Amino acid sequence: NYTAQAIENFYALAKSHNIRAYQIATEAGLTRVTLSNWKSHRNEPTLNAFLAAQHALDRLVALKQAQKNEG
Repeated sequence: NYTAQAIENFYALAKSHNIRAYQIATEAGLTRVTLSNWKSHRNEPTLNAFLAAQHALDRLVALKQAQKNEG
């Protein structure tokens, strides 16, 4: 299932950068429960919601990288 694999990759990227679901949810304008439901396969994300979460994660990763490079 492509969606399940995309969600697994999404969470793996977040974990590798120590980014929590609540941070992604806040940045994306989603609820933490929404992300949790995706992870537990209770719901599949809409394309817009998944893209919002992915873009939020990308911004948080870039921010962490910038902070790492400054320090």
